[in-house]
Amino acid sequence: MVKRIGIEWEVGVVMEAEHSAEVFQATDLEERFDRFFRAYYSREILRVVRGYPEEKSLVVNFEDLDRYDISLADEVLSNPDVAISAAQRALTKIELPVDYPSIRLNLRFTNLPPTSRLLIRDIRSADVGRLIAVEGIVRKATDVRPKLVVGAFECQRCGNIMHIPQNDDSLKEPYLCESCEKRGPFKLDVDNSVFVDSQKILVQENLEDLRGGEHPKQITVLLEDDLTGKITPGDSIEVIGILRAARRKMGNAKSRVFDIFIEANNFNPVQIEFEEVRISKEDEKKIIELSRDPEIYERIRKSIAPHIFGYEEIKEAIMYQLFSAPAVELPDGGRIRGDSHIIIMGEPATGKSEILQYVAKELAPRGVYASGKGTSGAGLTAAAVKDEFGDGGWSLEAGALVLADRGIACIDEFDKMDPSDRSAMHEAMEQQSVSIAKAGILATFRSRCAILAAANPKYGRFDEYRPISEQVNLPPTILSRFDLIFFVKDDLSKTREIARHILDTASSPESIKPPIPPELLKKYIAYARQNVFPELSEEARRAIEDFYVEMREVAQRSEDVPIPLTARQLWAIVRLAKASARVRLSNVVTAEDAHRAIALVKTSLAQAGLDLETGRVDIDKIYVGVTKSQRDKIKEILSIIKELEDEYGTAKRSEILSLAEERGISKSTAQELIEKLRQQGDIFEPKYDHFKTT
Repeated sequence: MVKRIGIEWEVGVVMEAEHSAEVFQATDLEERFDRFFRAYYSREILRVVRGYPEEKSLVVNFEDLDRYDISLADEVLSNPDVAISAAQRALTKIELPVDYPSIRLNLRFTNLPPTSRLLIRDIRSADVGRLIAVEGIVRKATDVRPKLVVGAFECQRCGNIMHIPQNDDSLKEPYLCESCEKRGPFKLDVDNSVFVDSQKILVQENLEDLRGGEHPKQITVLLEDDLTGKITPGDSIEVIGILRAARRKMGNAKSRVFDIFIEANNFNPVQIEFEEVRISKEDEKKIIELSRDPEIYERIRKSIAPHIFGYEEIKEAIMYQLFSAPAVELPDGGRIRGDSHIIIMGEPATGKSEILQYVAKELAPRGVYASGKGTSGAGLTAAAVKDEFGDGGWSLEAGALVLADRGIACIDEFDKMDPSDRSAMHEAMEQQSVSIAKAGILATFRSRCAILAAANPKYGRFDEYRPISEQVNLPPTILSRFDLIFFVKDDLSKTREIARHILDTASSPESIKPPIPPELLKKYIAYARQNVFPELSEEARRAIEDFYVEMREVAQRSEDVPIPLTARQLWAIVRLAKASARVRLSNVVTAEDAHRAIALVKTSLAQAGLDLETGRVDIDKIYVGVTKSQRDKIKEILSIIKELEDEYGTAKRSEILSLAEERGISKSTAQELIEKLRQQGDIFEPKYDHFKTT
């Protein structure tokens, strides 16, 4: 018995000693913070106080604290709860020249040392309770909701009101009434309670931080007070906060495994794009030397997926897509995109996917690779999701195009997407934004990215004797939004060259070493996009204008000539010409840049917009899927059916084909057009092989 009392006494002494040490430590920290604030932040505190309540936070640069008192800085990192509480108390004791009785400023830290900046995947149990910083992309965000901080509870027996601080997730009520010493019941007095704004966000680590084949990790972040309502899905941020651990829910059982989350102290927006790539003075010197190389276009083109043989025009187009053109900001608030969209329509085993993956992983700092077969429209754009993250409510989730903001989105198997999902991309491609209106949520995200897509022909292989529009499983509305459309066929004439290239790659990988290493090329592109903003010279303007006007005037002079190109192609030429100037780090777009752009657009139009029957370029082939010559023949078939209908009541198929042949339309073409008209509902079949117009 004596021994037990002795042990209890010893434990009591130890606990009392520890409590005294904690009190002493907190008092010491408070005094040191008081001296620090007076030395470094007196003016800043006064400025924030004068802006209260619009401004509630004092932001402290951690480097200042580290420079002033390194042990105090270490205490903030290792024991942030005690240190920040002491700092808050020190703030309240600073005398102010103006009378502000009820101000409580938040203390926010920024610019933490590299040792406290972690990747989400590298967070471990030793980091729980420490102040850390993580970077990532916001995937989801809940609505801002009030959170109870101090609850005012009224005793229903005697009317006494008690204020209970709320530190846990569940509501904490008083155990006994301080006045009547009864165990309730108690009622929460909402009017006299203290609430603070609260929000949850889900942060996913940056795509460029991933190693090959890894799944991006995520962490929940809790925001409070003036940090809330400022973040939307798709934003890239650095979160500074205290790492917490919460017991994982397993029904009634208590789990030994804990989930982690960050209680945010501060956040900073981070733009992860080409301009974010760090370029040293040595890198800048190499870049400028490289730009003076007369073979710079050829060297960059050969550095794009060098293990894929050929495709000179496609690689040149991708080069301009990577460099991009500056967006045009109009005085009326409008914006015209500077990013070019490219689609590669190719037969199987022609290397399309390899090119897309190379661009996304090796060349674009913010590249997203997605496959259309396994991606929904919401997965590409954005979605309103109801899940446990938002406490059963609705939260917004950013898709691939939003995550690729200021980068490149590479979408493979573009033709395999569901049509309703694919239509969700229209706004993202042209306006470079994603609007969502679901579950009462109205939001618009930025998706300022270039799209590099790949698709297969409808029947696996291209048939050169059939119109391309019939072999492409994509609607004209989506095709028309691509600046350049390329068609890739398995070319039998280059079989030996392709075989040699593949065998050289297999036996000697060094033989396909790119002329410019991917890391240097990425920095070269970033430098150009950050520092070079080309403008059209008079010669370039004249070259582009002459080409556009000449092509349009040919169609204007004759009724039989289809429209060769529209304003969309004109903007495509301007974008490509400016990107061409950026390749050599020039702020002036020359006539040569214009001719390069025109040549690429001509190549694309010749493949995608060529009318096989007339040999002329017809933009309607892309825009509406039917060429002018086809439209004329459809009109002729309809005219024949009406003539026969007026004379005989119905038009017999054999008579339609006979009259069509007399007017220069082959029987096979007439058969196809009759079926097309019937499918579209322009004609119907009241009895077998007899037709009438609707």
